[in-house]
Amino acid sequence: MNPAGEDVLRVGIVGCGGIARSHGRAYAADPRVELVAVHDVDPAAAEAFAAEVGARACTSLSDLVAQDVQLVSVCTPPGTHTDTTVELLGLGACVLLEKPPTVNLADMDRIAQAEATSPGAVFVVFQHRHGSGAKRAHRLLAEGTLGVPQVAVCETLWYRPDSYFDPAWRGNWAGEGGGPTLGHGIHQIDLLLHLLGEWRTVDARATRVARPVEFEDVSTASVTFASGAVASVTTSLLSPRETSRIRIDTTAGTLEVEHLYGYTDADWSWYPLPDARTAAANGTDPGAGQRSTGSSAATDVWTASAGQDVPSNHAAQIHDLVGDLLAGRPHPTTLASTRPTMEFVTALYASSLEGETVARADLTPDRGFYHRLDGGLPADRVTARMSRA
Repeated sequence: MNPAGEDVLRVGIVGCGGIARSHGRAYAADPRVELVAVHDVDPAAAEAFAAEVGARACTSLSDLVAQDVQLVSVCTPPGTHTDTTVELLGLGACVLLEKPPTVNLADMDRIAQAEATSPGAVFVVFQHRHGSGAKRAHRLLAEGTLGVPQVAVCETLWYRPDSYFDPAWRGNWAGEGGGPTLGHGIHQIDLLLHLLGEWRTVDARATRVARPVEFEDVSTASVTFASGAVASVTTSLLSPRETSRIRIDTTAGTLEVEHLYGYTDADWSWYPLPDARTAAANGTDPGAGQRSTGSSAATDVWTASAGQDVPSNHAAQIHDLVGDLLAGRPHPTTLASTRPTMEFVTALYASSLEGETVARADLTPDRGFYHRLDGGLPADRVTARMSRA
């Protein structure tokens, strides 16, 4: 969206809490951006943030968009994303929506309907797609250079104390829409799906072990993909040695990224198949030597394809988005492209609370989980399922 061919994008921010500062720093670092307006339901918060970033504090969304704003970052609590985004689309603005985009599929589809009739468009913050390591991995996996994915592991092992849930909107379905699977693990889940493609089924367990919350503090899932690959996905807020990790074992080797809240190229590793001697010592099929030739080629390509190191942070995605909007190019991390991630999260809760395997095709509007991640089930049933040993 740049009908006038400007070389500077005018942006605004709605919601002036902690995550807004990540957006503000990313915009400030881009000379093609002018951050002109901010808004918050708390006028004092808006005034303070506006003073920090040199912008105008606006009293309403319409006032913000009236400042000739072309792109608006929505950094409000998850449960408010839908109404805010629909209103901004109605005002003709493009929206960069913080994760999770919504708290249920019904809201995601409501935004999609508003987007279809607006000159604006919606993009979602999944910055791990935009670091140079993920771009390289995505391209080489899609080309088949790194072999065919067979097994994967996706882990978000973080630590949050009880006090993390002190704010009134945290720790409950009404405020957050879901637990750490939705609010924390969704980043790694999105990257896994981005790299491996269409998923088909989920078998999951969401468990409340220790934290004073209405939902889970740990979840585990077994996933099947259309390609035939399988994966395990674990999300925890009880893990003192924090890490975020994705490992993909292919027919040519192992691709792995391990970091915490954002990776650099140094956090990515490629391990080729064992050479013939090692394979023989391990009792591997004698044909392993021939297969290792292919993995050596993959290693050469992985190494040779390294370019400028771009960390996976807000600045990486915002840099890409600003460039795309100014050039009139499509930006890949659209609302539609992130729906499979929200479908996966929905299926995980549905599988855990119903005790059944859930397929993507099962997530229809007549299911309670389409409208709420707790399925609209009675609170005592949800508690029983998530507390069961």
